[in-house]
Amino acid sequence: MKSIFLSAAKTLINSLLIAAVALGVVGVGYKFFRPVPLTGGELAVSLARQSMQTGVEDFAGMAKHYLNISEEDMLDSLAQSRFRDARGVLVVKGWSAKEVEGGLYLVSFEWSNPANDGQLGIFFEVDTKNRFARPIVPDDELSLKYGVLSKDEFEKAEAVTRDAIKRKYPDAAMEYANHLLTISGKPGGDYDPNEVAQSVHRSLKEAFEHRKDQFLRVKMVKGTSVGEYTAKY
Repeated sequence: MKSIFLSAAKTLINSLLIAAVALGVVGVGYKFFRPVPLTGGELAVSLARQSMQTGVEDFAGMAKHYLNISEEDMLDSLAQSRFRDARGVLVVKGWSAKEVEGGLYLVSFEWSNPANDGQLGIFFEVDTKNRFARPIVPDDELSLKYGVLSKDEFEKAEAVTRDAIKRKYPDAAMEYANHLLTISGKPGGDYDPNEVAQSVHRSLKEAFEHRKDQFLRVKMVKGTSVGEYTAKY
């Protein structure tokens, strides 16, 4: 009986020791292999990528998305067609993040052609505390805040654009400022404000060809009805 008791006690002790060792190994393994939390800059870049919703990580895919290049086109044809006058090799800097203030980052994806175009890029303001990212262009306030667009450049572009719209529609009741064109239409008449807004937007492509920030929002007001069309050229 005594030997049976001792054997059972020994088995129990061995089991407890094995369990303790196993738990220790699991603990050490979890500590060693657990995911390393992202730094503030890494999180900012991750949120900017998510906001794009493109699913691409490489320069070629990103350039195709933002320059409206079809998937069938290769990067070399992109360089020849969109950077036809450039000389030299495109240099991709890639993603970077700079903290502006606590939890607020300026995130960019940049590339350059040393021979001609200088530095080009796509820029975002990212709030890592609230996990929110928004593109700096075409937001005029953000573009001026972060120096993506100088005040002089913006004011000059606005003046040229306003003149082009007036030439296109000399007698129309239109007001233009900060990428927003507001049209006051007659209350009566058989027309759809949404269709008018889209039609006017399409007709003003030439007015925006000179701008880096080729973005326009058209607001068509017809009595109490409002039609809007927003897009990048």
